[in-house]
Amino acid sequence: MMYLTTSRATIALNPVNCDILWKSVHTPTQTEVFPPNRGAAYVDGLVVRGTADGRLVAYDALSGRERWNVTAGDPRVGEFISSAPLAWNGIIYVGLAGGDWGIQGRMMAFDARNGEKIWSFNTVPHPGEYGNDTWAGDSWRHGGGGTWTSYALDPETGELFVPVANPSPDFVGSVRLGDNLFTNSVVALDARSGKRLWHYQTRKHDTHDYGVSTPPVLLTLKDGSRVVAVAAKDGFLYVIDRRTHKLRYRVPVTTILNHEKEPTAEGVRYCPGIFGGAEWNSASYDPEQQSLVVGAVDWCSTVKQTAPVPYVAGGLYFGGTFVQDERSVGRVTAFDAQTGAVRWQHEVGAPVVSAVTATAGGVTFAGDMDGMLYAFRSSNGEILRKIDVQGALAGGIITYRASGRQYLAMTTGNISRTMWPRANGVPTLVIYALPAQSEAQAAPAPGDPVRGRTIFQNVCASCHSIDGSGGTSGRALKGVATRYSHDALVEFIKKPSGAMPALYPGALSEQDVADVSRFIETLQ
Repeated sequence: MMYLTTSRATIALNPVNCDILWKSVHTPTQTEVFPPNRGAAYVDGLVVRGTADGRLVAYDALSGRERWNVTAGDPRVGEFISSAPLAWNGIIYVGLAGGDWGIQGRMMAFDARNGEKIWSFNTVPHPGEYGNDTWAGDSWRHGGGGTWTSYALDPETGELFVPVANPSPDFVGSVRLGDNLFTNSVVALDARSGKRLWHYQTRKHDTHDYGVSTPPVLLTLKDGSRVVAVAAKDGFLYVIDRRTHKLRYRVPVTTILNHEKEPTAEGVRYCPGIFGGAEWNSASYDPEQQSLVVGAVDWCSTVKQTAPVPYVAGGLYFGGTFVQDERSVGRVTAFDAQTGAVRWQHEVGAPVVSAVTATAGGVTFAGDMDGMLYAFRSSNGEILRKIDVQGALAGGIITYRASGRQYLAMTTGNISRTMWPRANGVPTLVIYALPAQSEAQAAPAPGDPVRGRTIFQNVCASCHSIDGSGGTSGRALKGVATRYSHDALVEFIKKPSGAMPALYPGALSEQDVADVSRFIETLQ
């Protein structure tokens, strides 16, 4: 079974044919703060996810029946859960998002059997706790320190690694003087007790919204060193020694400009802008190549600081305004994991906020906000294939084997973040499969008009209408068989002219083209 989440829905699908096995929809009981959701955890027959109104909900993994529902945060003060929880030894780990609303961030552990809270750790320390003295006065009360994505855990040592995002107000540091722990940090906790073991802060007293919002990556270098790697919104990849807690190296993953310059009332342009750097998905570690591959955003902001504004519960607590540059592109970079040296790098046409997924087959996958899926040769970065998936890529990319066949799955159609350029498409799960050997060697079948009808409805009808009568952007197709032979129609679909987009070999396979051609020939 495959599980995925939207803002309210949790869905179980057959990973081979996409049949929906169950769908459960959460009914909010309070105001929803912010809708994006980045996934669920599986543990002991349960699927557990957070919600935009601050709940943690467990569903039966086979039936979708709700098993328990507990309050983890208070949406009235901007607390909610967007991250994918992590499960280990019957415990669910999850933190609260909403640092930009001035929350008091915290990481929590819950008993998977009944949702009972086991421990809580304040990512912005309270009086008497380690690090509270890094906040001037009572600025810790609305200090932020949310968690946005997911976490990492070492089952051998029981260390839980938590990425902590920015302090608040985002752009006015004068009201919260000090280093502002544990914002902009990777914090290692004892997973059993919630006790802080150690931390590494990537940026003290951040005024650029440069928090750590990607899941950490745990790996062992070829010299035997155990390290944690994390790509941050500040545009750098950090590799930290887990024994000494010292930085091994820091390397840029995107354009760096005015990194240390404080925002002013007149405005300061800095790069990366407030949307990253590296956003929500972790670097990908390739043990075969001994490389770390990072997707990043290259997009600058101009920020104007405003006078300190009063905190209002449940309202955004920025302390400034911003304008984004017109130009925004993405980068995918492979680094030598031992040294941080660049192995290869590509600039792509739109920000890269999707997962980057290295595989044992020597291919690394990533996607951009233009809806382009890239397959790179892992050893040298050669682009082996680009596929237009017809919707912005901003979530997971996974590969798996089922029934003896290898699949690649991704979510497309990122419409929840409308401030991003090219946030387009319909929210969709897209699955590709490697052909069986016999299929790979065989020529496409003559064409199945019944299967072609389904393809037409899913891919073509938005332009040509459901009955082929034509629309505002597509010509009428009725009677096309009188003007084109089957082979000519196939060739036109493969190599279109005019305004028709090129759908082959991306959205349509060789067999898809043959099938949809046969269906079009039936339109009279």
